[in-house]
Amino acid sequence: MQPVNQALDEVKELYQKVLGKPAPEIQPGSFVSFPPGVDPLNHVVKEVDQLKQLSERLTFAPRPAAWTPQADTFVMQDSYLVRMEIPGVDRDTLKVFIVGGECVVRGERKLPETTPDVRPLNLERSWGLFERRFTLPRGAYPDKVAALYSDGVLEVKVAIEGIEKPKEMKIVVEEPR
Repeated sequence: MQPVNQALDEVKELYQKVLGKPAPEIQPGSFVSFPPGVDPLNHVVKEVDQLKQLSERLTFAPRPAAWTPQADTFVMQDSYLVRMEIPGVDRDTLKVFIVGGECVVRGERKLPETTPDVRPLNLERSWGLFERRFTLPRGAYPDKVAALYSDGVLEVKVAIEGIEKPKEMKIVVEEPR
């Protein structure tokens, strides 16, 4: 029974990856019987393997961001700092990762809950999914990242080698001839 449960878990992960939402639960009694001579377990494992191979060949476009939170970036002698204002975003929806020389921050702010007695009159704050990408400077250590979320402000700090001050060159601006 272990391979069947593993196959079902893999199908649920693929469903989430493709559609961006959890897979529905399979109701008992909704299964279709297999023709005589077909091993159901072997068939399921082969089908899941084919789905996994197909999903590895496909690239999925990320879900579009609904809003863009404001952010400030700073560089210090030993670190790169991203500070984002995202009040009302639940810590559990935040994802921070380093990929391809970028620091990526994703999350979601939920629409305020309403009841028949409390309905929105005017909503000025953005809500929904967001994603921000920040190019890391040379010398960044993608394995040395710290994130802190407090009072609606997310700070992501990435360790970097000491930054050399850029050399200054004087350029003479000439008049056209």
